[in-house]
Amino acid sequence: MKRSTALLLVIVSVACKRQPPPKPAPPAVNVEAASIAVVRSTRVSSGPRLSGTLQPQQSATIIAEVGGTVSGVSAAEGQNVARGTLLATISDETAAAAARNARTAVQSGETAVMVARRELERSSTLAAAGAVPRRDIDVARSQVATAEAQLAQARTQLNQAQERVGNQRVVASMNGTISQKQVSSGDVVTQGAPLFTIVDLGTLQLEASVTTDALSALQPGAAVDVEVRGYTGQRFGGTITRISPTVDPATGQVRVFIVINNEGRRLVGGLFAEGTVTTVARMGLVVPIAALDETGAQPAVTRVRNGVAERVAVQTGVRNEAEGFVEIVSGLNEGDRVLTGPARTITPGTKISG
Repeated sequence: MKRSTALLLVIVSVACKRQPPPKPAPPAVNVEAASIAVVRSTRVSSGPRLSGTLQPQQSATIIAEVGGTVSGVSAAEGQNVARGTLLATISDETAAAAARNARTAVQSGETAVMVARRELERSSTLAAAGAVPRRDIDVARSQVATAEAQLAQARTQLNQAQERVGNQRVVASMNGTISQKQVSSGDVVTQGAPLFTIVDLGTLQLEASVTTDALSALQPGAAVDVEVRGYTGQRFGGTITRISPTVDPATGQVRVFIVINNEGRRLVGGLFAEGTVTTVARMGLVVPIAALDETGAQPAVTRVRNGVAERVAVQTGVRNEAEGFVEIVSGLNEGDRVLTGPARTITPGTKISG
């Protein structure tokens, strides 16, 4: 009996020696705050993407109504102007001379009409007394009509000459901002030459293109979230106003026109913009796309709970590449902390500090 007990103790002792020692826990890892993201609730939206260039919805090109030498310029690029503001002056001696001649012709015509009317009165008086034949009255009336017609023509010519003189003053045709100044003092310009371009930056238009697959989701009045190059992190609201009825044969896409209210005149024309037509909008939980591991059969994230990394399978929803986040439909709660970037590959069970 003692021998059996001793043999059993030897077997147990050998078995214990063959068991591997417990695996040590991974060493703690210090993770920078920039590599830890908090699951947050925000408005998530999705829909067709579109892109294009911003342009002022309203613009005007101011041309020279008369030819001549530019005697003065009182406006510059970037200047805000009101309708009727003097922009430049053109010196046109021909127009000035024509106005002087027309005024003289009007004065002569007024005198001729006055003389003809007096002659008509005199002829009428004499004819009534039988001193002259009645045909003299007809002649006098004809002379009055001729003088009045010549006066009317002279006045028309004077109005035209004065209008031409007035056109020497180049004025703004609308409220807006001068985007181009194509003339300087001393330049000689011809009638019809472009001098200034004025744009209204209060409302901008985005002319974009979308694929035909997206047409079913588009309609006038639909809201568009617009992101503009140079304004990182800022979103601008737009509205679809028109959709082209034909497909561009060169690109196979359809043009869409979006109006953007440019309150504060922060945006300028010519900027590249991208937008999302909002077809789905709701509140949801989001994490940075950089926190998502999609190498496995199901997307997963590395969550930090009680200071320890753990792998959590998640179900994703709306993905917003422009803003860099993805919606988490299930698997996480608001306020959870997840690792992003290279930190998301930290071995589960590792203690996380930082």
